[in-house]
Amino acid sequence: MGFPAPVPPELPAIHPRWAELAALRDALLGQIASSLAELHELDDALGVVLGQYSAAFGERMLRLSQLEIEAARLKREIELVQAALNSGLEVDYAAINEALEKEFAEWEARLAAETEEMARHRSVLDHLLDPATTAELRRLHRILVRRLHPDLHPGQPPERLELWHRALAAKERRDLDELAALELLTREFAGHTASETGTDTLEAFESEVESLRIRHAKLLSTVAVARGKWPFDQMPLLADPAAVAARQAELDSRIAETEALRGERLRWLDRLLGT
Repeated sequence: MGFPAPVPPELPAIHPRWAELAALRDALLGQIASSLAELHELDDALGVVLGQYSAAFGERMLRLSQLEIEAARLKREIELVQAALNSGLEVDYAAINEALEKEFAEWEARLAAETEEMARHRSVLDHLLDPATTAELRRLHRILVRRLHPDLHPGQPPERLELWHRALAAKERRDLDELAALELLTREFAGHTASETGTDTLEAFESEVESLRIRHAKLLSTVAVARGKWPFDQMPLLADPAAVAARQAELDSRIAETEALRGERLRWLDRLLGT
């Protein structure tokens, strides 16, 4: 006579809210990872955006600044000549030029620095990767952010933190091979963040998810603020050829107006000197 088969103990029922919270937590972690990656990508895009802006408007802006300096200098020169004539003195052009050089030295130095800076910004565009490579770098970086970013994996062991530093260095070097190798090396980490939780009660899990909601909202705000600042606020303009052409036309108009003003002041100075 055989013994009856043992009846396995019933497993405790999982509260339906637990699975819902787990799904919410997974989604929020993915959104947080995406926002963190976007902040990194904005840092990387800084040089490119500045280069595009300089290429689109740099020459016109520098020309306008040069004309504004020349017009302002002529105005000041007229004032000095007029003051000498009003006092019945002989116009001492050596003294006037010396005074003008001192007064406008800072303006000229600032313009020279801006010229050098814009040239440096434009040079970044000479070293851009092709779109397909750029897209692949971005894809791999976002994967590694999800798997390794310290904000998503607090307290991770030093060897995983070292992998994150390697990923950051590879992204900065735009080393596609290294990022691809790191993606392969970290595949065992995929999904760990979504499934792990240190909570053992429903209330604690709900609190954890709410904290993630707040954190995600703060990150979205941080991204929005960053995109609203110079030069990222110019990205919609640079992406619109018609808007770029309109801004260029506006600068051309200001250049023409300033050229006319400079010419008018030069003629006025000639009349003062009787030439």
